[in-house]
Amino acid sequence: MIKARLKVLLIIIVANCNPITLIGQDDYIVNQAKFLQKSNPSFYGMNQLNRVGVLYNSLRVNDNIGMDNKFAFGSIAFQDKNFSIGFDINSFKLNDLGLTTSFINLSYIYKIQLSNYTFFLPSITIGMINSRLNVDDLIFGDQLSLATGFIAATTVDTHAPQIGNVGEMDIGAGFIIHNELFMAGLSLKHLRQPNMSYNGDFENNLPIKISVQGGYEFDINKFERSYLPRYSYLYTFLNVVKYGESLYIGLGEEFQFGEFSIGFTQQASMVKSLVKDVETQSFSLNNIGITLGMALENFDFGINYGFPNRSPGKVYSPSIFELSIIFDFSIYRRNNRGLYKKLQIDNYY
Repeated sequence: MIKARLKVLLIIIVANCNPITLIGQDDYIVNQAKFLQKSNPSFYGMNQLNRVGVLYNSLRVNDNIGMDNKFAFGSIAFQDKNFSIGFDINSFKLNDLGLTTSFINLSYIYKIQLSNYTFFLPSITIGMINSRLNVDDLIFGDQLSLATGFIAATTVDTHAPQIGNVGEMDIGAGFIIHNELFMAGLSLKHLRQPNMSYNGDFENNLPIKISVQGGYEFDINKFERSYLPRYSYLYTFLNVVKYGESLYIGLGEEFQFGEFSIGFTQQASMVKSLVKDVETQSFSLNNIGITLGMALENFDFGINYGFPNRSPGKVYSPSIFELSIIFDFSIYRRNNRGLYKKLQIDNYY
């Protein structure tokens, strides 16, 4: 009887730890303004730029519990055909469980000109989700000896081979509308609601993730005051994510002073939890962060840190550390780095 309970408990834990990882982790980054394509693939088509980039993200709850994220992307524009292609690989690893979840996505973005200065970029994404669990890091019921208190090194549990790996196809869609001053977007992920259960006896369908983005860019040196670099901007960004019954909000403010940038981020959430058999819903500030960046010819370098907010009974968020590099293939950017705006339309023409 004890074995059976342990077995059921293990399957429930494994079946549910994956969506916890996915609830916002595929776009849970400090500097969302620089990696907008994590929230909405339509950003691959913004200003039809050819770029590649990498991001390393480390979340730490304590010395033993943490998650590493590796993200790489590339985009290529076909300006004569009015479309762009984006590709990204996103991999997460939970160190304490040996759980690795990977996303591979291919996105098609079409450009529609609404007016002289405003553009509409709809997109569709096809991808694969793969989740792999290291069974050697788990303890099954038949490994426990209640008489001696020892744990056997191996298991003969028939469920062990079923927990190793699961893969599903995924579909998403989105759009953005933008000009040189504002941006507004909507994205839908997991439209197929893929079943990520390791065991066929359980349904573990990912809910559809709905994201709404908005941004506005201010020229803070319009009159070219001498105490600021000639090209100085403030970019403000909002990302609201509805995932299942949970709500996540990301805010960002980034000051661009010529080739240098400094920014601040805030991330909050409203989640439902079960405490002593009572369902509660709480809103909390997860973390605040600071971002630093430098542009050098065609390269953009970024370093970011999110300070955790750990309030007993409300939220226990991890600290977040990021490193990123983006390379822009534009010959104009290499030869003339004068303009550092986030929202540009010059390359559409």
